[in-house]
Amino acid sequence: MATGKSDFFNMHVGEMQEQAEHALQQVVSAYHASSQSEQIGPDTLGKSLAQFFAILATIENQAKAPQEVAQDQMQELADHGLGLMDNLNDWAIKLDCDEAQRIFTGLPIPIALWCARQHLPLTQLEPVVNALSKLANSTQDQLLLGEISDAVDVIIDAVTPQIKQDMDKSNPGRPWRVLNLNHGIVATRSHDPKRMEAVFEQLLYRLPEDAPGFFAEGLQQMDLIGYPQHVRTVMEKYYHLTNKPTLH
Repeated sequence: MATGKSDFFNMHVGEMQEQAEHALQQVVSAYHASSQSEQIGPDTLGKSLAQFFAILATIENQAKAPQEVAQDQMQELADHGLGLMDNLNDWAIKLDCDEAQRIFTGLPIPIALWCARQHLPLTQLEPVVNALSKLANSTQDQLLLGEISDAVDVIIDAVTPQIKQDMDKSNPGRPWRVLNLNHGIVATRSHDPKRMEAVFEQLLYRLPEDAPGFFAEGLQQMDLIGYPQHVRTVMEKYYHLTNKPTLH
């Protein structure tokens, strides 16, 4: 999968489908060669995958979308596609299909972005969070990290209001929390002060309980990793805004 290029964040339906079908062929072949037999195997999921991309292609032709795609389909479409990627990725792992796994792990990013730009709501965040984390952890390229941060902005805007309300905070690993904290980390690693400020302001709003700890830990990382002064200045600003250091 081509990552590190702007077109990865702006893939058309045909490009996403081509990659998904390439990965699916590998998984289905490995499944048929194995001794496994499941009621819902990868070949069955493949039929759902074809239907999913057919609907996306219809929406991409905007003139036909209102007539041919029902409103309830539109509301659940993004989550259905992301769930398919997750299920197919599980099969790729189970059947040791490494290339297919890389594809199914990465595709949630362009799928979520495409759906977000079509104003389709997102609730199935875990595959997207995992894909973004893996991509961000694979690079030190500040330009790519900036693109990833901007992609997260688009995805967060499409998340449903119920998730954004973040009423149940009992699970620290909930995807909404991880997505926002990782957004702050990626923005910091981009070394772009304006981007950092914009993301940090949203972090204060979305995760007010976590923000002080995030900025305190971020300031420690400034020394450990040796961030440039213009990055440290922004982190110091938000540290002092959210923490009240005691005088010694």
